[in-house]
Amino acid sequence: MNLTETQLKDIEELAGLFLSPEEIAILIDVNYDLFTVELLKKKGPVYKAYCKGKTESKKAIHTNVVKMATLGSPQAEEMANDFIFKQELAEKRAKK
Repeated sequence: MNLTETQLKDIEELAGLFLSPEEIAILIDVNYDLFTVELLKKKGPVYKAYCKGKTESKKAIHTNVVKMATLGSPQAEEMANDFIFKQELAEKRAKK
């Protein structure tokens, strides 16, 4: 799948808004099946753009939650604990 730099930037931006692959394919006007094949490969510019956009937004959210948790927000503390648990679980899976 040959996409322009503009389309790749659009994928990154839209994934960062947590839109589904189908929604992104519609908005950038590409075939959904071909788009998902590229994502399933887990390599290449389409996958990288999608993951980068999603991960950058998650990072921003995590940053805000951690800031709020350090300021004493009980809800943010719960969310931060959940982030820690998920991170430790992923670390354990990575060791296997």
